[in-house]
Amino acid sequence: MGSTRLNVVIRADASIQIGMGHRVRSEVLAEAFSEHGADVCFVVHDSCADFAKVGDVLFEQELEWHELAQRADVLVLDHYGYDLSAINQLFRLNPNLLVLDDNNNRGNFNCRWLLNPLSLRYSNTVLFPLVGPEFALLRPQFNERKTSDRGVRNKLLLTFGGTDSLDLTLSFIKSLFEKGFPSESLLIMVGSGVQNAKEIQDYCRQHHFECHKGVSQVSELMEQSRFAISAAGGTLFELACMGVPTHFIQVAENQKNALDEHALIGWCSATNFVDRSPNERLVLIDQVVDDVIRTWQSDLTERVQIAERCIDGQGAQRVAEAVLASRLIKK
Repeated sequence: MGSTRLNVVIRADASIQIGMGHRVRSEVLAEAFSEHGADVCFVVHDSCADFAKVGDVLFEQELEWHELAQRADVLVLDHYGYDLSAINQLFRLNPNLLVLDDNNNRGNFNCRWLLNPLSLRYSNTVLFPLVGPEFALLRPQFNERKTSDRGVRNKLLLTFGGTDSLDLTLSFIKSLFEKGFPSESLLIMVGSGVQNAKEIQDYCRQHHFECHKGVSQVSELMEQSRFAISAAGGTLFELACMGVPTHFIQVAENQKNALDEHALIGWCSATNFVDRSPNERLVLIDQVVDDVIRTWQSDLTERVQIAERCIDGQGAQRVAEAVLASRLIKK
């Protein structure tokens, strides 16, 4: 391999359309690899350059990406732009391939390791399946907060991820205000990529709602939260780890399996906003807010306990250790 340090290459694009979830969870995995002495590099398509970070390698043509992939000691793919055929091509280029997946709906592709925090079964074309909630990728801050003393939790957290792709935040705030939810109990978290963030912040100032933009220590706000309204995705596992019962808003098709599995466990509920017209969304928002206000007034103890048992926050370390404990295939 030419070096005593392992070279890990990660492909995880982020944009307004894609959202931030793939990048965020891959950064958690990157940190775990780095802690074990590996050199980690992100490779990002030029179309997603606005969300790239210092040190990322940008490329325009697929051939450039393939050349970088072939040279990696460990190749990580967290990207839904790659179907079965494209993943198999990467596997032929580099058999030390780790694929992050959520739904097992791309066929029986080949890879060395498969990471999915849901309890789904894969075919034997996956050599080492790392599946189940114990492999959920959470930043260290969540495990640290999880083990700290529980403080006062008296906030309703409202968050729609890094970009709020359906522009739901302001409509939910307005509905909560119109239905009389107490301003001192509402806590709003706006992602750094939300396009109407200034409008949201102005409305919150006008009505005395607490609003935070581009928060890095997300766990601190979740720690104050008794309940949440949130987009699904990676935030689901963070809220579970912090023991925050939640009504999730499905904003993408690939979130369905996670919501179905966790709603069945009993700590959360969900409403599907995918392919709804703007008017339909407004009706659904009012329905969700009515349901949340009723739930807010109930005893949430059992939901909290169920959520906390789901996720322990150690997933990234488990994945990194499993990969690094394997004998890499020589290319």
